Amino acid sequence: MSSLSTPFQHFLSNPIAKPPCRMHNANMYGFFAEIELAKSQRYIDSTLNVGVKGNIRFKILGEFALITFTDIEKIASMTPPFDQHGWMQQTDIIIWLPVAKVENEDISYLYWYPAFICVNNIYAFINGRETWGYNKYLCDYIMPECVTELSNFSLSLECFDHFSPESKLQMYELFTITINSQGHENDFFSVLDDFGEQVANLFSRKHLGIDLSLLKQLLSGFVNPQMDQILFKQFSDGSSDSAVYQSVMHSPSMIKKIHRFKFLKPEFTLHLNKLDSFPLVVMFGLKLGSQALHLPFYVQMDFDQLAATKI
Repeated sequence: MSSLSTPFQHFLSNPIAKPPCRMHNANMYGFFAEIELAKSQRYIDSTLNVGVKGNIRFKILGEFALITFTDIEKIASMTPPFDQHGWMQQTDIIIWLPVAKVENEDISYLYWYPAFICVNNIYAFINGRETWGYNKYLCDYIMPECVTELSNFSLSLECFDHFSPESKLQMYELFTITINSQGHENDFFSVLDDFGEQVANLFSRKHLGIDLSLLKQLLSGFVNPQMDQILFKQFSDGSSDSAVYQSVMHSPSMIKKIHRFKFLKPEFTLHLNKLDSFPLVVMFGLKLGSQALHLPFYVQMDFDQLAATKI
């Protein structure tokens, strides 16, 4: 592990900006998908649990991941002089795992782990990886332009569809989310205050062995007032044999304002393709082919992404 006492060099041409950053008009669509506990736990063991020592470990919480598509209208650093550099639009597509922090066999805290995240611009890619430790990729995507005109979602990435010496890096579609029935504005219903309870009830279909009020706190954090993110940050040496830095980080998203919230009336289906570069079946236990999605929702909000601190 390297020392944190050496000042970071913000040299000319380096695109790294200092947090926190403010997100204006983040339009998020969310869908809960069933996963497999054993596969998701293996992924957590190979990332988060590598970065902690002693009596702390992390475990998957429940058999549902959250898939989000978020179009953020405007992002800018809030820290001088970077707040004078300008702003950017960003879209991110994330698979979130709910994670419990266990100390001495007792659950002490709950987090959301953005275990797989794709973005649409290079600044978001570089800053996310370098500063926070987000495991980000660049992508192409399709998503609705407006919540009142719902349509399909898709995610494509430059990658290898199968590993072989002859495979060439190309753009492939990883998954789509299709709308099964078209809803109308008056078919939507707003129940922001019940969001945590609605999702907690979904999770409670499986035995979690956790206090329901604590679970509601985690699940409500997506809309009010704070979402606690946990990240695995590492940098390799020149041979990729050793890590010159490796730790588990915590970065809260502070919700500043909710402009709009709706559960979505239509039903949606996830269609997952097989790509060797991104084996979501192996990583999380998502189903190859089609599987139902649960509790689709939409929220428009402003939030601040705070600096990451080591756990």
